[in-house]
Amino acid sequence: MFWQRSKRTAPQAFISAIYGFGDILAGTILWAYFPTNVAWASMLYPPVIGARGAISGSFVGRLTSALNLGTVKPNLSRENEKLWEILSTTITASLLASVISPLPLLLVGGKISYLELFSVSLIAISGVALILLPLKILVAFKSFKRGLDPDIVVYPLTSTAADIVVTLLYIYAIRYANSIIEMIVALIILAISIIIILFWFSRGFIRILTEILAATIIVVGIESLTGAFLGEAISISDPRILLIYPAMLTELGDASSIVGSILTTRFFLGMIKSKILLGDVIPEVVSIFGTFLGFFSLMGGILWFLGGNPLVSIITFLIAFPAMLLITTLIVVLTSRKLDPDNFTIPISTSLADLITTAAISSVLALLG
Repeated sequence: MFWQRSKRTAPQAFISAIYGFGDILAGTILWAYFPTNVAWASMLYPPVIGARGAISGSFVGRLTSALNLGTVKPNLSRENEKLWEILSTTITASLLASVISPLPLLLVGGKISYLELFSVSLIAISGVALILLPLKILVAFKSFKRGLDPDIVVYPLTSTAADIVVTLLYIYAIRYANSIIEMIVALIILAISIIIILFWFSRGFIRILTEILAATIIVVGIESLTGAFLGEAISISDPRILLIYPAMLTELGDASSIVGSILTTRFFLGMIKSKILLGDVIPEVVSIFGTFLGFFSLMGGILWFLGGNPLVSIITFLIAFPAMLLITTLIVVLTSRKLDPDNFTIPISTSLADLITTAAISSVLALLG
């Protein structure tokens, strides 16, 4: 039974890890075009990409759980009210996240324009939401209809594309900050978002949005610390680390999100029997660990090819993965008592994965040199 469950999870985890590895493209873009002449660029990037991940994680978590529970049908019918509720609250959360993400940077001081930071966040966070939400819905529906578990495949498959797009939008927005072109793009994104929100407004809108917003505020706070560690990691080594940085975040975030999605779905279905939640998913965890360790080793090889130390990514994974298992389980336990764990588990666990991974990278680089 153990190995049957493990073997059943391994191929789907492998597919997810392959797509997560595609974040090397986001890293290549970051490495080649990162605006090092903009002092706040490294500090804002983690909150932006983290807020994007929080909102995307909440969307995917709620959608995949609803598909498994039968409250959302895999079609775009107008009668599919739960789907449109999930969509409208996600768009609203993206707008609010664009407002919240730059706020921690204002505490740093200096001559930083909030309007400039807001326009960059709006284009990156809300822009990627509008572009990729249709893709996420399509992947969720197709995987569900083909008998795959959407809890395992949807977030990893779509998060890589989202990271590539959000990185492109982020660099674009910084390079064209305060220009007429950027202002027009920002206004278009704002207008489309408001139209969608008004068109699909639902009765449970405020309650769901409140939970998503609470999770996003926590995520932005965590990712602001991540930004500080990212700047430290770059200063210890050099910009080469940026090549594998998004892939490392995505892979560990994907591993955490898979575990979190499996736990929340089994919790809703009443399939959790052990007092220790991880005790019910040990076969799946073993498959996930082995699969993602292989990909972190591959990233180590890439870093070695560039003249870096291949142990950086491997040791980072061995530190961060066990920590994230405990954190993800704790989040499910705490939020399932009075809240919807799908609104919190993936967003908070992936942002904490970003923080722990970045802190681990910085520490390992300092130790290994």
